Amino acid sequence: MKHIITFLFIVSLLVVGFVSLNYMWGWVEVDYTQLVKVAISVFVVIFIATGLAMVFSAAYARPKNQQDVGKKD
Repeated sequence: MKHIITFLFIVSLLVVGFVSLNYMWGWVEVDYTQLVKVAISVFVVIFIATGLAMVFSAAYARPKNQQDVGKKD
């Protein structure tokens, strides 16, 4: 799960970097009004997915030999 989170983080950084450089240097002609809407939507989805991944990762991160406190055998 941590590999997915790392992958999403790196991809989002690369996308932000490319969009920023493209905005400054104008490599590709892009209508940034629509791109901003799409980018914000994608980042919101990535943010939600990363948050859910962290929650589930923390829930299953317990060591295998740890016992439940209230469990009776």
